[in-house]
Amino acid sequence: IVTENDPDNLAPHIPQWQNSKPKQKVVVIGAGAFGTAMAYTAAQAGNDTVIYMRDADQCAAINNEDRNPKYLSDYSLRIEGGIQIRGICTADELEEELSAPGVVILPALPCQLTPPWFKEHKDAIPEDALICCAAKGLYLKTYKLMGHAIRDALGQANQPLAFLSGPSFAEEIMKGNPTALVVASDELTHAVRMQQIMRNSKTVRVSTSDDPVGVQLGGALKNPLAIGAGMLSGMGFGINTLSAMVTRASHELRQLCIAMGGNPRTIDGLAGMGDLMLTCFSSQSRNQQCGQRLMKGERIEDIQKNCTVEGIATADVAIVYADMCELELPIFRCVHSLIHKKITPEEAVLKLMGRRSGKETKVLL
Repeated sequence: IVTENDPDNLAPHIPQWQNSKPKQKVVVIGAGAFGTAMAYTAAQAGNDTVIYMRDADQCAAINNEDRNPKYLSDYSLRIEGGIQIRGICTADELEEELSAPGVVILPALPCQLTPPWFKEHKDAIPEDALICCAAKGLYLKTYKLMGHAIRDALGQANQPLAFLSGPSFAEEIMKGNPTALVVASDELTHAVRMQQIMRNSKTVRVSTSDDPVGVQLGGALKNPLAIGAGMLSGMGFGINTLSAMVTRASHELRQLCIAMGGNPRTIDGLAGMGDLMLTCFSSQSRNQQCGQRLMKGERIEDIQKNCTVEGIATADVAIVYADMCELELPIFRCVHSLIHKKITPEEAVLKLMGRRSGKETKVLL
């Protein structure tokens, strides 16, 4: 199994048309922070990039001022060399852009809105269009991985799909901080194509993987674990506790990945440990902030009024998967129980710390 192939090592195996990096049409769906950062990355790499939103004023500002007034407004979207990110906001514009030969669609919507969006627009999606999903989560309505949910929404079992993941806060991408990502597909040629589209040697490095299950699970399931990390902080615990939790949580993530048919080595890489460390150790993480606020007594409804916290819905799906695979996963279960106020923080600590001690190497197998 190939995991996280180095871009340079793949170069001899890439067809000549991919080595030359031709300009490609990339349609980003969603003009939130991450959608903006993905559009900026694709445009920096020389692609013809448009970003779709429903807000006409936001669209006009992107086109006239090279700036997203709602998200990351401090950062210019002007690209060196005269490449412009174009905003579109009407159904006719969207249909026209999606009809371009070889179009790549990059959805960056909240996970629970992604399959419904594709169902609404399925008649405009070409059967051969490559969809590269940047949303990191699981679909609560059907308990499915995002790839399965998208194909169900389109009614296309063979729709080309890829999945972009890895430790990547949108603002740091916009700042030009060096960032490493991984793109996965069960057809490695799709992953290599996205690698070439998104790769920018100055700031963004993209590796490939042929393990879409592992990459999707790593990107999604780190979210409830990051809520757990925030809960620890909200309880007043320090780095000792957090480091122990992240270490053991990565083992639970690996167990679930294996049971769901993914490659455990994927969890050791960017989509697993990379993203897990980012969201658990950084106060920028919405999921981590959510955990802290829950421990202060705030309600989930209030926390999610102005932002989407992917880990809330994903925690529910994680427990469905754990039960389906007959896995214990004590950290996932404690986080889920705390989110839904089934146990108190004190009970959660006693539950985890009171578990039978074992041999370290046995625990990690």
